[in-house]
Amino acid sequence: MTETEKLLIELCDAFGPSGFEAEIREIFIKNLQDKTEISFDNLGSVLAFHRGSLEQPKILLAAHLDEVGLMVRGILPGGQLKVVPLGGWWAPALVAQQMLVRSKKGTFPGVVGAKPPHYLRKEEEGRQLRVEDLYIDIGASDRSQVEAWGIQPGDPVVPAVKTKKLDNKMLMGKAFDDRVGCAIIIRLLQELEHNHPNLAIGAGTVQEEVGAKGAQALSNHVLPDVCIVIEGAPADDFPDSGSIIQGKTGAGPQLRRFDPTMIANQALVDLVINEAQQLNLPYQVAVREGGGTDGSTIQVQTTGGVPTMVIGVPVRYAHSHHGMINLDDVENTIKLVKSLIYKLDKDTVRELKRNPW
Repeated sequence: MTETEKLLIELCDAFGPSGFEAEIREIFIKNLQDKTEISFDNLGSVLAFHRGSLEQPKILLAAHLDEVGLMVRGILPGGQLKVVPLGGWWAPALVAQQMLVRSKKGTFPGVVGAKPPHYLRKEEEGRQLRVEDLYIDIGASDRSQVEAWGIQPGDPVVPAVKTKKLDNKMLMGKAFDDRVGCAIIIRLLQELEHNHPNLAIGAGTVQEEVGAKGAQALSNHVLPDVCIVIEGAPADDFPDSGSIIQGKTGAGPQLRRFDPTMIANQALVDLVINEAQQLNLPYQVAVREGGGTDGSTIQVQTTGGVPTMVIGVPVRYAHSHHGMINLDDVENTIKLVKSLIYKLDKDTVRELKRNPW
């Protein structure tokens, strides 16, 4: 097993929904504290400063620490837990799946329940399922037992999943969105020498899945000159996805020109495409009809904006219990971004700002 695989498994198996990213942040720090200078902002995001030959320009590499999860909203008389989503869930993907509920007294396994089909009224059949229709059953006999376990409103919940290596280049597990981005930044900064013509800043942001809040605070704190967001991007190589495939697993990093929240700096995208071609690395160019990333808030930080783009590793079944990624995509993204760091000198960055097209 490679160091990248070990790191991915450690990151993905850890507990870290939006607003509760402490475990992931500690893994980020542990792996970079000997190679970089570690700092924090006031919302909990972590920064790893890797100094090159110059202090400017500042190149921000951003990935979010958090995963989609749930939060306990209340306890029913029978001991089941009502929840609200932390991030975007498709409710049918949650039914009958195992979850972990964490209180101050421990972590408790449970299963997502819904009214069984045997008890559905005629008017309920075929109705769209919502998260508020669901509950988590942790095996408690009543509300008092749940309270004795220390579980209360506000406690976080994540999928109970362990990452598995499949027989080919695929990993299957939870939270590849965006622990794969965190792993790429960590491995890249571990390998990077200190002769790049800039200051490289690796960031693990908080609360991306609930509105990119951490990225907005971090961007105004760091004031980067360029930003590359590294994401676990939803793959579109599933059956019946349509004829336009721009995020196929195993076909290389996805270079995003557009999503509904951000038009990328096109000159930066062109620079990355040229670099991929020079390195003979596979890549995919994407114009997305949905989704959004930390780039949406970093791009418009208050000192005048930041040339920004998103590089994504395609993730099948993102925002569910079991996603899939191809390890070749991870390694190729590391190679591409690492090489790009050496291209982003003062003159190149100045041109990206003057001529974003």
